Amino acid sequence: MSDNQVQMKEIETLLEQYKTGMTAEQSAELLKKMKDVRFIVPVTFPQDDTLEAMKEELARTGKPVRLPKDARPIPVLIQNPNKEHFLAVYTSLAQLPQDKRHNGVIEMQFEACMNYAKNSKSPVYGVVVNPFSNNFVVRPRKEQEVTPAQFHMLARKNVEYVLFPHTIYTKGKEYFDTVDEEVLYQYFKDQYRDKIELPYTTDDFEVMQLGVHPQLDMIHISMPTKKVVEGGCLRIYVTWHKEKECAGYYMVMRGKEADDRQFMYMNNEGKMSDLGAAPVESAEMQRVIELELERYAGN
Repeated sequence: MSDNQVQMKEIETLLEQYKTGMTAEQSAELLKKMKDVRFIVPVTFPQDDTLEAMKEELARTGKPVRLPKDARPIPVLIQNPNKEHFLAVYTSLAQLPQDKRHNGVIEMQFEACMNYAKNSKSPVYGVVVNPFSNNFVVRPRKEQEVTPAQFHMLARKNVEYVLFPHTIYTKGKEYFDTVDEEVLYQYFKDQYRDKIELPYTTDDFEVMQLGVHPQLDMIHISMPTKKVVEGGCLRIYVTWHKEKECAGYYMVMRGKEADDRQFMYMNNEGKMSDLGAAPVESAEMQRVIELELERYAGN
């Protein structure tokens, strides 16, 4: 018995075991086992010389025929009551339906079956395994198209909410001291690489390293005004408490309206605290200093 047959027997056992219903964990276990297994897929071949040659070889050898390069088999789809089409695959020849809507069968890895459903030009909603017995349905995740405007927003939030603060909190003072316009620009350059045109240059960032208090150093960052929408940062204040050797991360964000500004703090676990409406720009830095000193007072 081949490795594929052994794996298929395990899959058939699980399909029967879970016939009355399965948990998310059981479904994930089954999908993991199915990933590289070759399933039987009924197809229709064009009635041409290629089909005749394959029939002759099958009659002569009695063994499965290697698919010629110029063969163009069309997988047989089935339709559910909602008129959604699925690619039907089977664990054995015994599972195939009696009606002959196909004139041949091929073997396909399950992952290839999923890719067929995902990339088919006509709507194919997924793959169904043994539809007339186990009826195990798998729907591939379709990649959603992102508009340029959505990409700009996602890129900014990924940098401002995830990548930059995570690095600030994990790399310590040595990294803190290196932050400048080029560092911020590189974050965005990495986000846009090979996707869409990067709308920023290093001139769109303004970074100042400041010694604002005997206990505090600060980085004042003015973010690009281009492509900023609700939730995007207008300014970021990064602090370093010298005695405690701890960073702080404050964000002045655009609100729903262009002139609305929200004030937020993010801790080292990524948890956000709403600090209310941001003070006027000239008072932002002083407010950050006050909040940081209060945060460590008495500790």
